[in-house]
Amino acid sequence: STLALTAQAPDGSTETVCEPSVAVAGGAQAAESCTWTPATPGRYRLFARADRNGAVSESDEGNNETWRDVYIGLAGSILLDSGNPTADPPYTTTLGYGVVDEGQRDVTGSCGSLPYQSFRRDPTGKVVYRFDYLQPGHFYHLDVTLYECDGAGRQETVKVDGYAVSSPQNLGDGQPHKLSIRLDPALYADRGISVTVEAPGIDGAIVNEVHLYDIDYRYADAGGSDDPMYPGSQSYGWLDGVPNTAWGTLPYQSVRVEQGDNELRYRFDGLTMPKAYDVHLTFWEGSGASRDMVVRIDGQPTDAVVHVTPGADPQEVSVPVPVTAYRDDGSIVVSVVRTDASVGAFVNEIALEEETLNPPRCAVTQTPYFTEAYGEITINGAPAPAGTLVEALNPRREVVGCFVTAGEGIYGLMRIYGEDTSVTPSIPGMRDGEDVRFRVDGQPATATPPLEWHNDHQSHHVVLAAGMEVQSIPLSDGWNLMSFRLHPSSLAVQDVMSSVEGKYDRVMGEYGTYDPALPSMFNTLQEIHPAAGYWVHMTEAATLAITGTVVPASSPIPLHQAWNWIGYLPEQAMGVTDALASIEGKYTRVIGDRGTFDVAIPPMFNTLQDMRPGEGYLLYTTQSVTLTYPSSGTSSSEMAKEIESEDSNCTPAGDRTTVFMETWGYIVPEECAPAGAVVTAHRPDGTQVGCFTVSTAGAYGLMRLYGKNPNTPGAPGLESGDKVSFWIDGVPVEATARDGWDMTWDPARDDKSVHEVDLQCAGLGTPTVTPAATLTITATPAVTPTTTVTPTVISHWNLWLPLVLKWHKHGK
Repeated sequence: STLALTAQAPDGSTETVCEPSVAVAGGAQAAESCTWTPATPGRYRLFARADRNGAVSESDEGNNETWRDVYIGLAGSILLDSGNPTADPPYTTTLGYGVVDEGQRDVTGSCGSLPYQSFRRDPTGKVVYRFDYLQPGHFYHLDVTLYECDGAGRQETVKVDGYAVSSPQNLGDGQPHKLSIRLDPALYADRGISVTVEAPGIDGAIVNEVHLYDIDYRYADAGGSDDPMYPGSQSYGWLDGVPNTAWGTLPYQSVRVEQGDNELRYRFDGLTMPKAYDVHLTFWEGSGASRDMVVRIDGQPTDAVVHVTPGADPQEVSVPVPVTAYRDDGSIVVSVVRTDASVGAFVNEIALEEETLNPPRCAVTQTPYFTEAYGEITINGAPAPAGTLVEALNPRREVVGCFVTAGEGIYGLMRIYGEDTSVTPSIPGMRDGEDVRFRVDGQPATATPPLEWHNDHQSHHVVLAAGMEVQSIPLSDGWNLMSFRLHPSSLAVQDVMSSVEGKYDRVMGEYGTYDPALPSMFNTLQEIHPAAGYWVHMTEAATLAITGTVVPASSPIPLHQAWNWIGYLPEQAMGVTDALASIEGKYTRVIGDRGTFDVAIPPMFNTLQDMRPGEGYLLYTTQSVTLTYPSSGTSSSEMAKEIESEDSNCTPAGDRTTVFMETWGYIVPEECAPAGAVVTAHRPDGTQVGCFTVSTAGAYGLMRLYGKNPNTPGAPGLESGDKVSFWIDGVPVEATARDGWDMTWDPARDDKSVHEVDLQCAGLGTPTVTPAATLTITATPAVTPTTTVTPTVISHWNLWLPLVLKWHKHGK
């Protein structure tokens, strides 16, 4: 059978598209495809007829023909180089696009050879272009370049169908202004748009390039009716989470939330090289607790860190998609990861948008002020491939330099521009003395060495490493001794702490202090570094999320004699002695938030058994030495029976300070201090300043006794001259300091000193003891493990138990 497909054009003319021959068995079906390129856009009627030559004998010949109307619109891109005689056509209905010269005759000209230097100027202040045949269901970018070379200082606005789609652009800065505007589909519901560039004043309106693109744009109203599932009929959609409209049904109110874990995912397929893409996300919370979240692409962190507060305005976040994420498979997975809880990541809107600015991946406004950077570049430890986008950003996240690599593993020379305030409005850029941030294919990158910006017009060798991880560090209300094992793109205190902004009021390092409420000139701590420890005072509990490259666990850490504030670099927890094996015999004490390790006291009294990621430590060394953490070690969580500090359980975190001393000791008789008994220390007025929950009968410690700290207003603590008393389960007990300490607090004792203070219960009555009883004592290691002693009959506990305690400890 011969098929025929014909097309009737908008002008009524008819053309044959194709006439294929197809063999079809009775009752069967067959499909045939034809390639057709219409001569002009517009509405066509396509006719299809089967058995055109009448070769098949049928009882009904009337069902062999069908027809359908189709609309042929604009596809690809249409670039109009304004003022260029060969690339700036006048509008005709046949062509479907071009310039419309309204009012006084337009003037064309050029002030250079670059495309943006040719221009079209309308003396009356309005240059007009028209585009027909736009397709419903498609999305378009209107990219416009505005530039003047006559110094008139025009203020120009772009409008579509009379609606302003750009803010006023001040051309008096002498720079080309490149705008990329995604058109609202409502503007071309009638399939056409009128684009005007308008300028008030006597100099007329000017335009240099107008570029219309049919773009890849995919939108999901997360949790709403327009929220596709992947896989499905579309090439994108959600992978997990559940929809919810409890906060409303508007696009920014509906939400998809992950209730099974902390990661919500969307997938997008069909991304193609060499196109560039952005992902746009909207976050809004109607009720509940605030949430901290980060955005990842294919599991790799981006620089998007989101803090959502109930009732606040919607937050819109845009993230560039790294080319490496879709170079090979054409697919990406966008994740929203909650960092302050194990469930509850959400998003309200998400979209993938193709970017079209020319050059699409590297655009920055130049100024007369700059420095330059060049060097090696890696992604996840491997040389970055050709085509990698390198960007420099200022602390305000404005792109101030960019470079697309031509070779593997190197970039530059890349100019990094300074701010220009001599024009109105000012051009964003770096300011003198600021640290430059770097981004590689959308991922934050670590710069070695860090680059401090100056208008020096010099070249600086800066090695960039991308491929970031996120370290989440839970911080409680009050003081926290913390560290981090990643190298962030910026070491400035306010940048590292940005995910908990507004929730902390003090950061103390070994050599300085940072107060976010003070002007920067007064802060003595400007940067915080991995491998160092810091005291952070939180005004509310939150999770600190730090994004950066991994610092090798074996990186050497130089230490000086006395106290060092150190960080912890390994990825896994490790027993204290294993972690500090490289300086064995050269340290005496380790202090952390969870307890203390002292080499001079019996191991059972040490309350710090492990060192862990995210925690900071105070380490006392007896000489200058270099600490190198091992790549692996033994966690003490499975070690023999130990006493663990319960300080965090029986002392509110907000009551802890950075000023303290510590006590430990034996309790006699052990019957008055079984496991679960609570030992407390008090000021003379009864205020509790220390607390420990007994886990081994007859022993306690190390217990911290907190002093009054001027950096912690309102927190209780010992004051100068206070006599410390000790209690067990709310009952006062006798205390004896074995080193002669008189139990009086001296502010000078903020040296983290340790004292053995044995406790003795009184008033237990007279025990029944059989004469010549056999008493078995185990001594370690000075005597034979089991020794039998036949004592004289003793009728008062307080006479013989201290003797046994002394014998046990000193072997006498």
